[in-house]
Amino acid sequence: MQDREMVSEKKLAKLAKHVAKAFGIEKQEALEIIYEEWELVEELFAAHKKVKAVKEHFLTEVNYLYRIA
Repeated sequence: MQDREMVSEKKLAKLAKHVAKAFGIEKQEALEIIYEEWELVEELFAAHKKVKAVKEHFLTEVNYLYRIA
């Protein structure tokens, strides 16, 4: 298994803000979704590094998994 870089609190806060805005939910609810899908978040940050790219891929995956929008 490859070592993964820790995801900073700053990046998590930015991601949560984007997810909350996209889904029309509170930031705390967005964080709950992020932590529920933590492995995906780690994989996306390892692959893309930037919050904007992670956000786009994360929203696509979460929409597919949960059929939100």
